[in-house]
Amino acid sequence: MRINVVIEDADYGKFSDLQLCYLDNGVNRKVPLSFLGYERVFDFTTDFTSVKFDFFLVSAIVYGVDNLLSRAIYSNDGWTRDIEVEFPVENLAVWSGKEEKIKQILDFLTGDNWQISFRELEDVNLFQPRTNRRKIPSYDKDSIKSVSLFSGGLDSLIGVVDELEKLRNNERILLVSHFDSKSPGPNGDQRKLLRHLMTQYPNKIYWVQSKLALSRKDSDGSRVTIENNYRSRSLFFIGLGCYLSPTDDLIIPENGTISINYPLTPSRVSSLSTRTTHPYVLKNTQELLVDLGLSTIIHNPYTFKTKGEMFIECKNQTFIQGVFQNSVSCGKRGRKQNWEVKIGVQECGICMPCIYRRAALNKAGLDNENHYGNFITRANSRNYSKDLPALINYLKRDISLEKMKRDLLVNGNIEIDNLEQYANMVLMSKEEVLQLFREKGNRFVKSELGIR
Repeated sequence: MRINVVIEDADYGKFSDLQLCYLDNGVNRKVPLSFLGYERVFDFTTDFTSVKFDFFLVSAIVYGVDNLLSRAIYSNDGWTRDIEVEFPVENLAVWSGKEEKIKQILDFLTGDNWQISFRELEDVNLFQPRTNRRKIPSYDKDSIKSVSLFSGGLDSLIGVVDELEKLRNNERILLVSHFDSKSPGPNGDQRKLLRHLMTQYPNKIYWVQSKLALSRKDSDGSRVTIENNYRSRSLFFIGLGCYLSPTDDLIIPENGTISINYPLTPSRVSSLSTRTTHPYVLKNTQELLVDLGLSTIIHNPYTFKTKGEMFIECKNQTFIQGVFQNSVSCGKRGRKQNWEVKIGVQECGICMPCIYRRAALNKAGLDNENHYGNFITRANSRNYSKDLPALINYLKRDISLEKMKRDLLVNGNIEIDNLEQYANMVLMSKEEVLQLFREKGNRFVKSELGIR
């Protein structure tokens, strides 16, 4: 499927809509991808000409195109899509020759077949700022010593706390956030946690948040069926972070278990095993940044840490234990129709991110099943959740270190030098989940797992 990107002059107070145009069963369709509230980004940087801005724009378009094409409609095999895009960039000479590297990243990240080309960005007015604003924030960029992505999840919260604990007097951290206005849950998470952080660490935090969303209707008002996987969200997060960061380091706090995302069954190796912060993605994105002449260094300090280790090693235990409940790790928070508890909870309790969260908090002695919509440790059959049969089979498998190393190599481009560390980390994470079921599992779950 070929997607043409059309950029027109911005309206007053807005960033230009990125029109994603394609031919759908003989009908030309145009769907806007919109930056909402772009003033927050513009207040921090007015740059529209650098290679950093190009990368930010390219990553935003990738996010929009990934959302646009429903796999149920446009895939060849139920999953893989053929996607052709020509990206507009300001610095065409710099981007020329980088097509294969970006294809390499996107093919692995989204599981599709991308065809990449570039063109010179047209001479358009990308943003038209309002002239009647009363209060415009100011930033002392020289005081920023650390820049971290801030999603509203537990890992990003821990990462931010650890960085804040390192800062000296008059030093600040820049938190970079994104949320899709069509899925607004993370916005509330980010704001709630930010209030706690700013109370605990006054005058230490700058925060810039971007809102990006693909319209659910085309320019004619017809409904668009989108893809809800959001696999490319991490690339846009990195693009936004690189664009805004006044320092060379960009921190992406994510536990190693989720980054590797070891598949529970062989059938999940490609389609169901997400790769948003996989080491292969980060390594190749880093290589792309170097090839583009950018000095930004992408860094995940928790590459070899389980979620449980991240939590118990957090540098401010009093604070993290007091606010962690305001973070959300769930991957299915918007689908409450089948939850046992629907009111007063934000996390399903049965997706793998929720299970890893419960296991981590159990390791710290802080697990509380009443914070979830379902109770995985009290399942009464293997049909309690879609993932439970695979999870039980995975936990019952006796996986040696050597077997885990082989599996990781087969499942996805792990560097040999780090292979044993990754394998040990995945096995430790498996043990954390097993310990949760040993301590909290009912008779059925323990029987299925062979736990006495």
